[in-house]
Amino acid sequence: MAEVEIVTGVRANTVGLVERFLEIATTDPIAALMLLTGTLLVAVSMAVFGVLSVGGVISWLTDAVPTPGGPSRRAR
Repeated sequence: MAEVEIVTGVRANTVGLVERFLEIATTDPIAALMLLTGTLLVAVSMAVFGVLSVGGVISWLTDAVPTPGGPSRRAR
């Protein structure tokens, strides 16, 4: 029962937060521009970090799996 209350509370808080941001963004064009700029900065940084993380995992996996053609790139 407590989990249902937590999920309901999180959902209500998220909806309330989105409504509040929309209210602020529609009040002033400068506020909307600032919110958009912040959103873009966060999205770009998340995308760059995600690509770097995936690249690191792929690099680690390709070095960890032995290849039939000989030693790995690091051993050469």
